[in-house]
Amino acid sequence: MKINATEAAFEGFRISRRRPGVIAAWGGVWLLGLIVMLLAALPLVAPFMEEFAAAGGDAARLSADATAALERTSLLMIPIAVVMQAVLGAAVYRAVLTPEAPRFAFLRLGRDEGRVLVAALVLGCISVLFNFGGEALVTWATAAGGMIAGAVVWLAVTGLMIWVSVRLCLAVPLTFVRERLAFAEAWKAARPLFWPLLGLNIVVLALAAIVVLLLVLIGWPLSVAMASGGPGTPIAAVGALLTLLLLPLGMAMVSTLLWAPFAVIARDLPKP
Repeated sequence: MKINATEAAFEGFRISRRRPGVIAAWGGVWLLGLIVMLLAALPLVAPFMEEFAAAGGDAARLSADATAALERTSLLMIPIAVVMQAVLGAAVYRAVLTPEAPRFAFLRLGRDEGRVLVAALVLGCISVLFNFGGEALVTWATAAGGMIAGAVVWLAVTGLMIWVSVRLCLAVPLTFVRERLAFAEAWKAARPLFWPLLGLNIVVLALAAIVVLLLVLIGWPLSVAMASGGPGTPIAAVGALLTLLLLPLGMAMVSTLLWAPFAVIARDLPKP
């Protein structure tokens, strides 16, 4: 099978152009998730707010208790973020597979989301194992053989991570399409498509980076306005509100760009 990686890479832009209201709805879901994260984290970080402000972003100046609070907050946000990605990922896949049925912005809560959640968790665990295992191997190689040995091991680990990531990049969308966990099928299907899929990953990441850069350029004046206006002023309040709206909308756009292309490939794969 041949795939048109260039055509698939722009599927996220096509969804954004055809369904701007859907993108706005997905941004609203991201906003809700961010609010839930904030409310969940507030009890943990509230006692250290003055210390965080005094540190000015320098983690070395934080106390052990403040650092532990930040670590617990990060761990608390991970499951919320994964659930959000499962719900929105399934919505993006529906927008690709059944674009004629946009009811409720393609959002549902059901078995599809559950399967996507499980598949995403498995990939997340694999990523964590690679990161920690690779870091340990590089540290050991550097200690045993010096910087050159450490660099060689780092290159080998990085290459292996890229290879595994490409071989499994269809696992989540294919799980949605097949309505079952499809890791084995995704691994097998990606073997003859490795180089096109690698190119697709690179193009998609580049497009997402461009969108992020544009969002930063838009958000920077808002940050300047909030800083120059001072806390409690109308200009600071307007800047904060616009930033609060821009962030989840940007997350929805970037998520669509990253997920939609692989749903196109999974849709076109022949059934085994």
